[in-house]
Amino acid sequence: MEITSKGIKILAPAKVNLFLEILGKRNDGYHEIRSLIQPIRLFDTLWIKENPKGLEIRCPGHPELENETNLVVRTIHLMEKELDRTLHFSIRLRKKIPIGAGLGGGSSDAAAVLSGINEWLGWPIHPDRLLALAAQIGSDVSFFLSKSTSLASGRGERIESWPIFPAWWYVLIYPGFSISTSWAYNQIKFPLTRGEKTINIKRLKSMEGTPGKDQFKNDLEGIIQPFFPILGKIKKALLEQGCFQALMSGSGSTVFGIWETRKTAKEAYLQLKQQGWGEVFIAGGL
Repeated sequence: MEITSKGIKILAPAKVNLFLEILGKRNDGYHEIRSLIQPIRLFDTLWIKENPKGLEIRCPGHPELENETNLVVRTIHLMEKELDRTLHFSIRLRKKIPIGAGLGGGSSDAAAVLSGINEWLGWPIHPDRLLALAAQIGSDVSFFLSKSTSLASGRGERIESWPIFPAWWYVLIYPGFSISTSWAYNQIKFPLTRGEKTINIKRLKSMEGTPGKDQFKNDLEGIIQPFFPILGKIKKALLEQGCFQALMSGSGSTVFGIWETRKTAKEAYLQLKQQGWGEVFIAGGL
């Protein structure tokens, strides 16, 4: 975050789900999940400054985001209610994180606005209260306030930071279409059929030995891929380039491969860019 006398510039990172387990349906309609999430070096950029005309949001190339449905706008309104005052800000959002791609771009933008404006105003909202507000905005927003690899549980709002977890390199492929998170979760039918055992959290956190493929999985993959067979083909293409695991991130549609070094990830990235799967990104973990 860069703060000057004129305003704030914030880089809002994307995320990948290194594993995602769906544990059950909650009484409040959400699903009980457990997920290890890592922020990555793929960023949206936000410029925020005070604006006497009131609240304005501009997102070049994405006019559909310049309205009340944007989580950024909903975040501002929630802060106004919390502070019992009107906030007058101009926000310019440059999107680089694909929309509806399972990479958390909207939630990251919301977290950036929540923390950025709170800091600009001199921290009138206590950090603990900020986390409570984040949980009201969206399940991933709490994670993005943590700014480190974290284990998320509950509906995603309970966060345990794993700051010393390795930051790997990722090649991500966005196939050019979005998948609605609510639609994806509505496809779940219990009990889930799991081809692999439940994640060993203690072993994964300690990183004893080289992680095996069974430590990285996404319970939504087997549910979503029959509707979108290209996702399975992208996963196969990533594995053929030598990553030690490939997964769908969140509810999709992005599929990513994990490499231990930038060099090997870059070699795969250059090959995959030529294969026509969609938008291809390379990013290190944070």
